[in-house]
Amino acid sequence: MSGPPTDTVRQKLPQAFQQTYGTKLDYIGTSGKDNAARLQSERQAGIYSQDVFVGGADTMANTYHAQNWIAPLTGVLTPAELETKAWRGGTVPFVDADKSILSISRYVTVPIVVNTDQVDPKEITTWKDLLDPKWKGKIATIDPRSPGGAIYNVGMFQAAPGYGDDFVKRLYKDQSPVLITDSRQGTDDLAKGKYPIALGLGQLDVDTAVDDGLPIQVVMPDLLQTTSGFGFLAVSDKPPHPNAAKLLAQWLACPDGNKAWNDAYGSISTRADVEPPSDLPDWQVPQDGKDYFDANSWEFLTKGVKDATELIKSLIGSN
Repeated sequence: MSGPPTDTVRQKLPQAFQQTYGTKLDYIGTSGKDNAARLQSERQAGIYSQDVFVGGADTMANTYHAQNWIAPLTGVLTPAELETKAWRGGTVPFVDADKSILSISRYVTVPIVVNTDQVDPKEITTWKDLLDPKWKGKIATIDPRSPGGAIYNVGMFQAAPGYGDDFVKRLYKDQSPVLITDSRQGTDDLAKGKYPIALGLGQLDVDTAVDDGLPIQVVMPDLLQTTSGFGFLAVSDKPPHPNAAKLLAQWLACPDGNKAWNDAYGSISTRADVEPPSDLPDWQVPQDGKDYFDANSWEFLTKGVKDATELIKSLIGSN
């Protein structure tokens, strides 16, 4: 299988699978972009080297699905794994109408992070508070034109009543934010006071900094979004080991395997019977009945991301 280049997943997931079934799991940890390029090259040569994919939303929707590289999971998963009651919200979390992509993780993304030596967290209760003139030129944000989830904020603003394209212009252009591309470095710079506020930082980087006691804090504004990160499951349309592919996909979708994945990845399961890892902060857990912008909806992945990208480029230029 291919999956995220995360050390804990690379180490723990194959071990858990082998302990359960006595079958060796060859894990390829790589970015979605790099793996897509590898698959494209291999398939042109008639080579099919991967059985199961666990990856990010954009790669799954706009490359694997668009290229017809994945098969419907309804012919792979067992009836127990397709029961609606097994999943949070009472719906099997398929992303696409073909039911070939399954969300096996879901969490609230990091919204606004502040340096508590420079900002009173109580000052910021809505995203509109970032438009205060005193923050002009002092907000760092992961560049929404770069690969990753920073563009999701733009889409969330476009969709939210009272925000829209005008807010995007005021925040990303008029406020002159500092555009960065490295979440880990950005988190470190925030903690050191280089910037008082940062947007679009990665969950793991922020969690690590908070655990280390650095002077940063996550602020929960009025608009929040959910994502699955790398937590999307799909099976190759031409798996080199068909039976093993089914076994692995079924394991990742069942309680034990799903828990092993989410514990290793540090995320929250979409299954109703798998509790979130105990070391995750409460704010990351999606709450029933609360309205979130779904950054991984099919409509947003296949259309909204493009629209948001076009808007941001029209405001601040291309990369």
